[in-house]
Amino acid sequence: MKHRRGIDLAPFPPANFREFDGHQTLTLKSLQEWEVLGAKCGKCGKTTWLNKAAIIHHHGNQYLSNLGSRLRCECGNKEGNKVLVGKLGRG
Repeated sequence: MKHRRGIDLAPFPPANFREFDGHQTLTLKSLQEWEVLGAKCGKCGKTTWLNKAAIIHHHGNQYLSNLGSRLRCECGNKEGNKVLVGKLGRG
């Protein structure tokens, strides 16, 4: 599946996830292989899981705390978006 702006969406959601709180200084490349990247819209509340490789290619190795304002929801919102970090299930 592709986002309308060309960024690949993750093929399936993670087993569990947390909202990135900004207290750690994590970058996109510092995420482990089993961690997936997502976003939650601050306006409509939609949650979407993204392809990390496509985000790194498009935005570079950003700090996760800076990434929320660079993402745009399908509703057009760019403000108040939250970054989500999920863990893939074993199986």
